[in-house]
Amino acid sequence: MSHGAQRLLVYGLLRHGLSMENLMTGAAPLGQRQVPGFVLYDLGDYPGAVPGSGLLVAELYAMPANADWSSLDRAEGVDDEPALYRREVVVLDDGPAYLYVYARSVDGV
Repeated sequence: MSHGAQRLLVYGLLRHGLSMENLMTGAAPLGQRQVPGFVLYDLGDYPGAVPGSGLLVAELYAMPANADWSSLDRAEGVDDEPALYRREVVVLDDGPAYLYVYARSVDGV
């Protein structure tokens, strides 16, 4: 993705009106998208999307050129041991976007 044209799909606490939306400062909403190939789990305090045969509904945002990806990654537990989420690129009909994919087991959820 080119610098300044990065996009992020959000389906949990980063969504508009929820507790971590402050981390989305400067992000421009691009509407809701359906992303095939993911299943959404209710993990109690937050949701987690994992690869599967479902359809994930998420909000798409254009991120500002100065987006603080390290703060987003930290909030999503990307560097935790073991990682809570991984930031991955998914390809939508109109181009790529980042998505935080749940990185731990959903067995028993």
